[in-house]
Amino acid sequence: MLTRKAVEYYEEQGLVCPVVLENGYRDFSRADVERLKKIAVLRRLGLSVRDIREALDERSGAGLHGAAYRKQLEIDDLKSRQELAQKLARDYDWEYARQQLDTLEKKQSVLERLMSVFPGYYGKFVSLHFAQYLGEPITTNEQQEAFNTLMAFLDSVDLAIPDDLREYLDEITRGFDTDMAASISDNLNKAIQNTEQYIEDNKETLEQYMAFKDSDAYRQSSAYRLNEVFTRFHSESGYYDIFIPAMQRLSRSYRTYYEAMQEANRVFLHLYPGGQ
Repeated sequence: MLTRKAVEYYEEQGLVCPVVLENGYRDFSRADVERLKKIAVLRRLGLSVRDIREALDERSGAGLHGAAYRKQLEIDDLKSRQELAQKLARDYDWEYARQQLDTLEKKQSVLERLMSVFPGYYGKFVSLHFAQYLGEPITTNEQQEAFNTLMAFLDSVDLAIPDDLREYLDEITRGFDTDMAASISDNLNKAIQNTEQYIEDNKETLEQYMAFKDSDAYRQSSAYRLNEVFTRFHSESGYYDIFIPAMQRLSRSYRTYYEAMQEANRVFLHLYPGGQ
């Protein structure tokens, strides 16, 4: 049940827009009432106004999925803080606690902004990918500069995706979760550790993929158009020139991963020159 004050607040936030009569009273339609009922549920789940807006406006469910993931990030952060408080109570190591809190807060900031830049389910995909490399404490001026560069980049970029391709992107990333992220990471590690063997073991699948990418069917597909959008974003936004180098300066583990990926890509392109 929503109070009058709460309804007025949601109206101010643009979450509901009743008709204002000549006498100043609000006329709430049946659709308005149903929307307020949904807002009440989402508020009881602890979602922010921003998350509520995305959850209500995204028909595909991607907005609600993204809000649920942001809530999971909050829960994970609280759990980490609880464990840190327990460790502080045992060890009384204030410097360690301070350093770990700084790391947690910076990690949370980057993940939240990644979710803001990259839409829907894909935002979760990107966030889970980079999350595994954001647990290192910032101990040098170079790392602090890299973190500042990351934040400035993520605050300034805008990834514009046409509505039809947004729906397509939501559809192909809908089932992405933590388990799938772990599976993809494991598969990538196998490819990186022994690229030639991985290619040999998956030769048939890779050749089918390469044939599809060289086909007219692919060039007429949503997948091709979406790839064009991301390629343009990566080249024009500074993703490869600013974001990726900053990630490498910030995280030693990410730098190791990226260099291994580059080497694996060189091997792949040597065997499949048209694979770029």
